[in-house]
Amino acid sequence: MIRRMLMRRRFMREHNWTHQHLSDFLDGELSDADRHRVEDHVGMCPQCRRVLATLRRTIENLMGLREETPPGLADRVIGRLRTEG
Repeated sequence: MIRRMLMRRRFMREHNWTHQHLSDFLDGELSDADRHRVEDHVGMCPQCRRVLATLRRTIENLMGLREETPPGLADRVIGRLRTEG
């Protein structure tokens, strides 16, 4: 029972640490040891796997917005704000 409690406590410590470092992981800003730490935890934690997948999709979608912005959009928005103000 104590062993199970200690394992649960360690898992939660790793879970919280991983959750706090997922963005750094995606940005490639972790050391090799920390990157492996995230990968190990994500490999066994469905919740962190889902959060990581969601973060990846969000970043991909945001990056796609840049590509779809029509030329001159900023100038048109600024002009419209000036005429409405």
